[in-house]
Amino acid sequence: MHILFLTPMSQELQPLLDAQVIDNSEPLPPDLTLYTGRLDAHDLSVGLLGIGKVNAAYATTCYLLKTQPDLVVLFGAGGGVHQHLPQGTLHAAAYTWTHDYGAHEPARFVRWEPGALPIGDVIAPTPQPVDSRIKSTIECAHPHVEWKTIASGDAFINNSELAQQLAQAGVDIVDMESSVVVDIASKFNCPTLVIRVVSDKADDNAHTDFTESLEDVCQRVTPDILAIMRTAIDALQD
Repeated sequence: MHILFLTPMSQELQPLLDAQVIDNSEPLPPDLTLYTGRLDAHDLSVGLLGIGKVNAAYATTCYLLKTQPDLVVLFGAGGGVHQHLPQGTLHAAAYTWTHDYGAHEPARFVRWEPGALPIGDVIAPTPQPVDSRIKSTIECAHPHVEWKTIASGDAFINNSELAQQLAQAGVDIVDMESSVVVDIASKFNCPTLVIRVVSDKADDNAHTDFTESLEDVCQRVTPDILAIMRTAIDALQD
């Protein structure tokens, strides 16, 4: 089996490089680098996306065309808009969707399904579910991993009022890439497992909390990520 592991930022990628599962790298023109190695008996490719939906869409497509994986795993930090999600806790995406596509109407922003013309009768965004085989197997093997709804948008949420609005819309964690990676991988008929560690609460202090915690929280969850990846592989092989 071939696994493609993706992260938006180098600080999120470094713990996996330190885990000594990578033994080679090659440039992927024009501006990407593909790391390769092994996870037990399985081929492993690792790529850096860059921040935001445009970078994620471009890089994910390039990596998928190059590697043709059986499973995509996306890891990174995210903002916990629900205040009960402690900093440093690890969560998997039961659903992903895009929170910043839609129409700015007088006095409100209306969210639409990405790609739909945001005029007329609203077509609400459709949350993309994780592969049921992956979810059920990880739930049994790693009951401490909580499954959340993760919403992506091209803005760092540093606003307590907006975080509360997103929580009321059913969002648990915000990031800037997950929904795009899941959508693109699905076009290649490739399942995706999204794992996010909470770095901040997407509130008025998020910029400070994120900067101070990023490297530490990513480093501490590396063993868990590798274990969860192994379980996801088992789920697809059964």
